[in-house]
Amino acid sequence: MRSKFKWIFTLLLAFTMQFSFAQEKTVTGTVTDGKVSLPMANVTIKGTKNGVQTDMDGKFSIKAKQGDVLVVSYQGYDSKEVKVGAANNYGVVLKEEAKILDEVVITQGYRLVTKKTAVAATASVTNKTIENRPNANVMNTLQGQLAGVNITASTGQPGAKSTVIIRGVGTISGNTDPLYVIDGFPTNADNFRSLNPNDISSVEVLKDASAITEYGSRGANGVIVIKTKKGSFGDAKTSFRYTSAVGFTELQTPRYDYADSRQLLTIEKAAGAGLGATLTDAEIAAFNVNTNWVNEFFGKGTFTSHNFNIENSSKNLNSFTSVGYFDQEGVLKTTGLKRFTVRNNINGKSDNEKFKYMVNSFVGFSKNNEATNLGGGAVNRNYVLGAYISAPYVSPSTYENPQQLFDLYQADGTLLYTPLFLIDKLRTYTNLTDEIRASVNTEYSYKLLKDLTLRGRTSGELLQTRFSQSEHPISFNAFLFLGAGQQFGGFEDMNARREFRFNQLWQADYSKTFGKHTVDLAGSLEYNHARAQTNNFRQRGLNPQTFVPGTGAGYLVDTSANDFYVPQVSASNLRLNRISYFGSLNYDYNKKYGVALSLRSDQTSRFLNASKAFYSIGGRWNIDEEAFMKKLEFVKTLKIRGSYGTVGNERIIAGTEFAGLVPPGFFDVYSAANNVYNNGLGFGINFGYPDLRWETTTISNIGFDFELFKGKRLRGTFDYYTKKSSDQYLSKPVSPYVGTTSIVQNTDTFVKNSGIELNLAYDLINNQDKGMVLTLRGNGSINKQEVGGLTSPIFDGSAPAYITQNGGMLDEPFVYQYAGVNPDNGNMLFVAADGTLTETPTDADRRATGKNRLPQIQGGFGFDFDYKGFFTSATFTYAFKVWRYDYDLNNLYDPSNLGQFTVGADLLNAWTPTNTNTDVPSLTATNYGFVDQSDRFLWDASYIRLRNLQVGYRVPKKFLEKTFIRDASITLQGENLFNITRWQGFDPESDRDADVYQYPTPRIYTLTLDVRF
Repeated sequence: MRSKFKWIFTLLLAFTMQFSFAQEKTVTGTVTDGKVSLPMANVTIKGTKNGVQTDMDGKFSIKAKQGDVLVVSYQGYDSKEVKVGAANNYGVVLKEEAKILDEVVITQGYRLVTKKTAVAATASVTNKTIENRPNANVMNTLQGQLAGVNITASTGQPGAKSTVIIRGVGTISGNTDPLYVIDGFPTNADNFRSLNPNDISSVEVLKDASAITEYGSRGANGVIVIKTKKGSFGDAKTSFRYTSAVGFTELQTPRYDYADSRQLLTIEKAAGAGLGATLTDAEIAAFNVNTNWVNEFFGKGTFTSHNFNIENSSKNLNSFTSVGYFDQEGVLKTTGLKRFTVRNNINGKSDNEKFKYMVNSFVGFSKNNEATNLGGGAVNRNYVLGAYISAPYVSPSTYENPQQLFDLYQADGTLLYTPLFLIDKLRTYTNLTDEIRASVNTEYSYKLLKDLTLRGRTSGELLQTRFSQSEHPISFNAFLFLGAGQQFGGFEDMNARREFRFNQLWQADYSKTFGKHTVDLAGSLEYNHARAQTNNFRQRGLNPQTFVPGTGAGYLVDTSANDFYVPQVSASNLRLNRISYFGSLNYDYNKKYGVALSLRSDQTSRFLNASKAFYSIGGRWNIDEEAFMKKLEFVKTLKIRGSYGTVGNERIIAGTEFAGLVPPGFFDVYSAANNVYNNGLGFGINFGYPDLRWETTTISNIGFDFELFKGKRLRGTFDYYTKKSSDQYLSKPVSPYVGTTSIVQNTDTFVKNSGIELNLAYDLINNQDKGMVLTLRGNGSINKQEVGGLTSPIFDGSAPAYITQNGGMLDEPFVYQYAGVNPDNGNMLFVAADGTLTETPTDADRRATGKNRLPQIQGGFGFDFDYKGFFTSATFTYAFKVWRYDYDLNNLYDPSNLGQFTVGADLLNAWTPTNTNTDVPSLTATNYGFVDQSDRFLWDASYIRLRNLQVGYRVPKKFLEKTFIRDASITLQGENLFNITRWQGFDPESDRDADVYQYPTPRIYTLTLDVRF
């Protein structure tokens, strides 16, 4: 035996996380009579060596003498050299590397591959990022975590849906939502208010053709794969986990300079409008009513969350069971979300491991009180409008009851008492959305031959929603809309919606390794069914003495004199079917080179006798496996990959997946119309397009994966992509001879997105001996959008107008350029087409701004720090080159609001003959009508936000050794803590072209206790 020898053994660990904090693993053995004894369980011995003996106690021994050196390495941990000494006992402490492991599994289409052999462009986060964050919708938690994925939570309504854009918008009129796949079940049910984020194991975003072509007709907007937690196979044991979070929500405040009562009255006096015009300067100076209407409609809300998990493991069966409760009060009074969820995931296998199965079941129930009529709407409906634009010199004590308020309005005849209208609505209006989501996902496979596996997947989901709202018959709004001859007002709506989705997949998977070659071949058949049924009921006229919301009590019956009380009803029944055939081929040579091919053919009931084939080809080169790389020891991983292919978007009309089914776009619709020919009967014709088909997106991608320096200290990915979406569904001119001048059909128009993505992580400190790790992380993307193939520009809206034209972006404001205030008369100035200044611009002076609501640069960055049980992390999100209209600010500069609403204090500096050096137009300027058609309030909405900050402590295990608790931690965290932005409103983050009186996104503070036992 050599005096020194190296013996390597490997313990395979199943990690699904991409990056991890440093951890320790201790291997304890004994030295007796020149033998080193180590635990035998889960050990793989590579090669053959004399002297290895297996003991009855489950250890193996290696003959060694004092001074010999062993190299001990567990996969995922740094190797450790151990010199054999004379002591009878020793311990080997291994430090886990924060790196990307070969065994990290990612999704590539319908199959799982290792990170090393993947050709796809993906981004993922694990449960460590998602768990215990105080967001009802898991997508909000992912903001700033995924390169190339723009997630906007554009409302603070608890449980509201986020907008998710992956690598830019690729459709002009169609839906932009990605496809969501939950435990293998493709579903467009993307409102996650009934899904418990703490049940989620990982979220993975598939972005390029190799990753999404197998999803075919629904993959054009990207695919988000959500996997829920499960147990593990092994020794029989049961473990428990309980987490509890409490906290509160509070309103983010805008930076507008609102006028207080005395300032408002002074401005009104100068303009000769409203109450201020009737008061003297002394009376204004002595005016004492100064209501903060925000406090009347908003306040702090409470937050509570409880989750209890049970994990069972055994040799052939494991399970994960969770029960969750979530309760979040909105910052806007009467709003909030309550949710109760139960999940049970079971995985099993036969003794010979040929048969495997999975059964995941879930039930979630939520109650959501939503604020309606936000984003503009009537002044008697929008609470946010009442909170922020109401005149502060109106007192809440002016309100007594609905009848008194209605009489006051009738006498005044203005909208001055708008906040009182809305106080009345707070007290007399109710609404509630109940949602039940139940799903069962099953997967089963049998290894028919050594290299051939047959697999099936059967999944179903039922989504039952009941929406109710009522307006009490004794309310201001009931009196306001009381019709002639009608004794009672008020109304109640009862809307029921039931959605059912079913998926059946059959697959054969052949995998063969011969020498250095590995071939994986899969063929699949998939059927998808979706159905939506609605029943809508409205009762107009309620008996105030017996009405009870949601019970049917107090409904009035029809009278011979008035049919107003007759209930209004409607119903619908929509269904959508798809059948698909697809296959894939993966080839690998020695984990050095790889090729992946996919082909899918789709048919859908949305189109008439149409089928479409989608394809992709991808390849990779693991450069680090080449012999010439061995000398570059600082390069641990270096891979180049690329792909090209096509995917489709069948949701060519914006809205839910059921939009555009009735009437179908391929169908000619004829309807009777009066007074058509010589005042006679005629037909209205809406021509369909029989050859209607998918919008098709062609995607190319080239990327790099790298890990550099010892311990993979620097790691990341880089991608360059192009997405060209063609066959856009638009109105196309046709000859009037056919009976119309245009038909909505697939056209030659395209939308092209191209860009780069970068994701990095760097261990700035990685001192394992002192237990200190500091990891910096960040990601970013730059996207450029271009439209082409239009026969003429597309215009939308009038004040302002938006244009989509060749060479430009989608929905650019097409407006006058604002140039300031004319010092001679206080009117506004605009830039004319010839570059001169004018007070009266014409349509010829409009121009495309080259701006829109979609950020061209976006991403996130942060850090993770861990030191002897103390940990902290921060995540910042950012978006640049994004513009939106700020109509909240516009209204504060509008003198026509004087006498009814408040304005900004800046109007104190309005132009006058003695105050000509100002940027605030005269209160009596004659050309205010051009403002809404200009870019005066088109505002830069770029921002950097501290999205999440956590500080916590993990109790050392030595303090828990004599207790039943295995692990315990406590965490304090905050969401949406501050913004760095020029935007003056509540929140620079939005998916809208313009913002006006929307639900503000709140700050959330929580304290979380996490115990495992």
